[in-house]
Amino acid sequence: MRLSHNMFSMKIYENYKSTLVENSKAVNNIGSGKKLNSAKDNPNKIAQSENLKINLKSRDAASQNIQDTNSMLQTFDGALQEMNNDVARLKQLTVSAANGTNIDEDKAVIQKEIDNIKNNLDYLAKNTSFNGISMSSTTITSKKSTIGALSNENIDIPFFDLSNVGIGVDGIDVTDPSKLNSNIDAVDKANVTISMIRSKYGAIQSRLSDTYDELDEMNQPLYKAQSSIEDADIAEESLENSRTKILYESALSLMVQSNKLPQNALNVLSSVR
Repeated sequence: MRLSHNMFSMKIYENYKSTLVENSKAVNNIGSGKKLNSAKDNPNKIAQSENLKINLKSRDAASQNIQDTNSMLQTFDGALQEMNNDVARLKQLTVSAANGTNIDEDKAVIQKEIDNIKNNLDYLAKNTSFNGISMSSTTITSKKSTIGALSNENIDIPFFDLSNVGIGVDGIDVTDPSKLNSNIDAVDKANVTISMIRSKYGAIQSRLSDTYDELDEMNQPLYKAQSSIEDADIAEESLENSRTKILYESALSLMVQSNKLPQNALNVLSSVR
């Protein structure tokens, strides 16, 4: 009599193991929502997926930079609007002070309000900040803000001396008859300076807004591409789970039957006389 391995049972077992691996993968994909959980899942796609992920993360960071920079400029513009209002009042006061009917007491009252306005202008310049970055600076002329995924995709944010000295209103004195005309000129120049700065910041905000929209538009196909590579189709994975579950349960049943074959054969032989 020749004894041999139960090859039929072994073949069923190999199929069972293979089906079990497929089922485990389907269950894992359903649980994670991903079909690309490690490099072995698809070696050809892992590099492409990681490159897309890095690109998207860098673009997301650039979008956040744009939002932060835009918020800073909006904060500065709000203060500059107040400074514009103060300068407009200064113009009104310096013109009123130049009235030849004013006596010294009248000019002193006007000067007192002018001094209050200058104090407010200085306060706005020195105390307006965003995340610790002051609006007015005598040392920093500009800061760079990265607004894209590449090293050269940045924008310069200019900074100015917005103190009373910087905008030229520190010397306004309507009590001094020799300064009547120079007072008015100083206020006009201050208004031009502040308006010019607001115009620069407004142009930068416009560019930032356009760049943000462009980034968002470019990101959509990248997100779609990453999803097609990495994300699992839950309906498809559920079907695969059901299919492989049926197969490995069937394999278990077949293995039980196949393992009985040798015993059945022996029983047959033993009954032969």
